[in-house]
Amino acid sequence: MDPNDGDGTDDDELGLANDASTTSSVPSLWGIPLKYLSLVTLAVQNSLLTLIMHYSRVSTPPSRSYSPATAVLMNEILKGSISLVIAFARIDASSPDVAGQSTGYPRTLPARLKRLAGDIFSQDCWKLSIPAILYVIQNNLQFVAVSNLQAATFQVSYQMKLLTTAGFSVLLLRKRLTSPQWMALLFLAIGVGVVQIQAGAVRVVEDGVRQDDTHTMNAIKGFLAVATACVTSGLAGVYFEMVLKNSQTDLWVRNVQLSLFSLLPALAPVFYLYASDPQEGWISTLFHNFGGWAWGTVCVQVFGGLLTALVIKYSDNILKGFATSLSIVISFLASVALFDFQITFTFILGSFIVLIATWLYNHQPKRSESIIWALGWPEKWRSASSIRSPAVSQHHTLLSSVSSSRSSSALSLNSLAKPPTDDSKDSLLFAR
Repeated sequence: MDPNDGDGTDDDELGLANDASTTSSVPSLWGIPLKYLSLVTLAVQNSLLTLIMHYSRVSTPPSRSYSPATAVLMNEILKGSISLVIAFARIDASSPDVAGQSTGYPRTLPARLKRLAGDIFSQDCWKLSIPAILYVIQNNLQFVAVSNLQAATFQVSYQMKLLTTAGFSVLLLRKRLTSPQWMALLFLAIGVGVVQIQAGAVRVVEDGVRQDDTHTMNAIKGFLAVATACVTSGLAGVYFEMVLKNSQTDLWVRNVQLSLFSLLPALAPVFYLYASDPQEGWISTLFHNFGGWAWGTVCVQVFGGLLTALVIKYSDNILKGFATSLSIVISFLASVALFDFQITFTFILGSFIVLIATWLYNHQPKRSESIIWALGWPEKWRSASSIRSPAVSQHHTLLSSVSSSRSSSALSLNSLAKPPTDDSKDSLLFAR
């Protein structure tokens, strides 16, 4: 079977479109097509992130746990720094603003820095403040959710972001969903509800053995947190897509702008902790109990974004659905082995319904452009519609994490060497 057979069935409603010329020249690594390698790697990364986040939060008593706000802040700083370096490297040295200064790279440095600053602090940069705040809220809520739900339960429940993203796409972008897609969203809600019934039953058992010096999980609190995170994720992703559709700004610059606007809301809870105990010192408060597992969580998050970009660039929606299924299965098996997760019929049933709903939503025949575009944007914006937020990484069905880096250094060098075409833009976003 030709590995590219499914590439023509992309679901434009998800904001992911694959170009035939792109998919026909998918690179390979060690003889394995990068589309498959990146999907498997992303599935493992998603599961690993959930497991590390969960373990780092529940393995220690509350008095010795690290601050999630610090992890979110470090995540934004690292992603913003990487995006800033790449945005600077992508400035075309032959452009008038730069070439007029000198032909040598060292002498063009001031001009390149000036242009980069102008791009970052452009007149429309304020538009990124809304999704930036929403992403910070979402990332903090993820920590609350994963601290109160089993890793597998969180992984399944977080698929609700597909439901919220689809809803906001219909409301704000006037996108149209097919009848099978509406049916898939209904089954998705039912499946998540069944999984939460199982989580509530487990909580009743755990309440009887609660100890003061151990971390206790609250299923209701966890579900409310993951539900709210899915709402903020969907809204931020759709809003970010609206901004990108009406902008020609380099996407790495947009990532820098997102990180800059994320700093203030990310710092707010840290300042609150410092105000409650100013004697300890600001740095000590910031990195209190911030050990190896905390840094591991941040690093895995920052590893995910560019990896997500590879998947969005080179894969198709059917394969993404399989990656989602693989990620949930890995989290389920690891939770059973590492966290004594109780296998119940309701959890298996709910997870199966969610997996079927995810596959049904993605497995749609190619539709006519009159159905795809309800707002009538011109043809030149078709490629822009495939751009997803680093999070939209988070807003697509398989993206349950927010971050990362490319798994292929060769692709990174290629993307830095030349400006992106419209068809390759969607490979350049950090997943948030």
